[in-house]
Amino acid sequence: MLNMVKISDSEPIYPIGRGAKKVGVSVPTLRLYEKEGLVAPVRTSTNRRFYSLNDLSIVETVQRLIHEHGLNFAGIRRLMAFLPCWKIKGCNPALYRRCKVPHVTDGPCWSSGLAVERRCDEDCQTCSVYHLAAQMDDLSSHDLHDLARERLYCLFRD
Repeated sequence: MLNMVKISDSEPIYPIGRGAKKVGVSVPTLRLYEKEGLVAPVRTSTNRRFYSLNDLSIVETVQRLIHEHGLNFAGIRRLMAFLPCWKIKGCNPALYRRCKVPHVTDGPCWSSGLAVERRCDEDCQTCSVYHLAAQMDDLSSHDLHDLARERLYCLFRD
């Protein structure tokens, strides 16, 4: 009998070509989504990209946000920026006060421009905030309004 090993949804097992084929997009599209800060695949020491099932779920979500909801990349980044990483992860208040991520509204914490600002030791692949991005198109307009209100409160309270 075969021993089946359960692979985690955050395990980067798909090279870029196979990942693209699995979700029905082109390889250049996956590269573009990474460049735009919408997805964060793992890079090997030889700079090869590997995607997890969660990465590919985010790609599918981005596709729906573009094709069904009419959002562009800037709109999707802004939507992802509303994810309250500090709340989801339960950040230490002292750490939160030093962190610049809650004060940036143009992209998610994993986007390339914010990678230096993150004060998080956790890898994006296993991060609960990153996983939540795959569900962004399931949020109601009421949920989005609440997230936006909370983000604005954080921006102006300090």
